Amino acid sequence: MNGYRRGGGGFLFIILYLIFGAYFINYPFNFLKLPSAIDPFNKWIILVGGILIIIGAINQLRLNRYTRYTGY
Repeated sequence: MNGYRRGGGGFLFIILYLIFGAYFINYPFNFLKLPSAIDPFNKWIILVGGILIIIGAINQLRLNRYTRYTGY
């Protein structure tokens, strides 16, 4: 490992991915009725969720490239 610290902020991103993923699944189907206090933040929630999806895709590409060159 040579001092490489793994998972420094990864847990926070996992929680954010789960929260925004659940919101995106609930958004079109309305499984759960959300409070009206969330309505003004709807555009911001979708924006942040989209950014998290893009970050996840970039990390996946980086991981694939890393494993292809190192074999791990």
